Amino acid sequence: MSRWLGRNLGSLFLSLLLAFFFWAVATEAKDPTQDGPFGTAIPIEIVGLDEGMLAYGLNGTRARVELRAPQSVWKTLSSENLRAYIDLSEVSTGTLALPIKVDVQVAPVQVLKITPSEVNLTVEHIAEKEITITIRTEGTPLFGFRVEEPEVVPQTVRVRGPASWVDKVTQAQVTVSVQDQQSDVRGDYQPVLLDQNEQAVTNVESIPKAVTINVPISPLGYVRDLAVNITWEGQPAPGYRISNVVIEPQLVKVYGRVERVREAPGYLLTQPVSLNTLTQSLTTTVALQMPVGLSLISPPRPYVTLSLTIEAIQSGLTLAVTPTLRGLSQDMRAAPSVEAVVLVLSGPLAMIEQLQAADVEVALDLTNLLPGDYAIIPVVEVPEGIIIQNVIPEAISVRIERIIAPPAPIR
Repeated sequence: MSRWLGRNLGSLFLSLLLAFFFWAVATEAKDPTQDGPFGTAIPIEIVGLDEGMLAYGLNGTRARVELRAPQSVWKTLSSENLRAYIDLSEVSTGTLALPIKVDVQVAPVQVLKITPSEVNLTVEHIAEKEITITIRTEGTPLFGFRVEEPEVVPQTVRVRGPASWVDKVTQAQVTVSVQDQQSDVRGDYQPVLLDQNEQAVTNVESIPKAVTINVPISPLGYVRDLAVNITWEGQPAPGYRISNVVIEPQLVKVYGRVERVREAPGYLLTQPVSLNTLTQSLTTTVALQMPVGLSLISPPRPYVTLSLTIEAIQSGLTLAVTPTLRGLSQDMRAAPSVEAVVLVLSGPLAMIEQLQAADVEVALDLTNLLPGDYAIIPVVEVPEGIIIQNVIPEAISVRIERIIAPPAPIR
């Protein structure tokens, strides 16, 4: 047996080699191998970093890989099957050029190329230090108010990060706007970590990330809201009255010493507004009478806007007017059923008081009418501004007759 194996060992090895070759050729034909890039970039992990150390500089870099794998593997390959990482288990501190490695969790897959092949990372010890919060107010509060000493909780934050960057931090600053404020400004703010040149320091964080700040805003003196009252002089023209008054603003905010503000009667008077001979509405700016020791907060200037509506006083009048005949032929005569038409009129008092029957005309239009009985609607004409409320009667019966000439005398 051993002699036979010795004589045929070469033949057996050749047969196995040929069998493997033909099997590989058949497999390659059925499931060909393909080279190509993986479709998406892979996030890079950092592994093996000692506790108390920190690495930075990756800045979101991702790796792209080119692979070699059978076609069947390409169809099932996903980003979950690939892992890109940088091993820091045997590195020291400093800025280092470190290779990127890629593991593939399915087989058979060969990694042909990694882009980038390496990255520069800085490895440092983690450092921490306490920094007192600095509060800077921005802007100015509403006139008549002032900013008090800000309050902050907690008063310090812990700065954490690479030692070289933590060393740069000299301030943890919060900026709070108090522009046009008249009450306390309160909120949660994230401190900005600054160096000695007041430039922002990166790669570090504050613990906690936010602090609670209250900036008290207090009045310079005692503040009070007072109503605005108009001071009038005279009266509108006869027959006219004030129908509406609008003041803007109706309330003003004043401040001053406590005793001065408390002595105020609850309102401010305007300078006198003359109503003499007014017959039309008006809008005007009126100055306020400011008591000594009081100053305005709002409005900023001691003036208010006054809108005054003036309207005519309305009145009524009843007149009895004899109708006149219009258009009656000379050979006709007419007999209205009434001697006078009663008119119910209204209008401005001044006009009504001066209105006479002679100022009003009531006419019966008989143009081209033949003898007979007719119901004629009176035509009433009144001065402009006078309103006709009613005409009694609304129609007048009129009889029209032809005038018969007397017979000539017999000679």
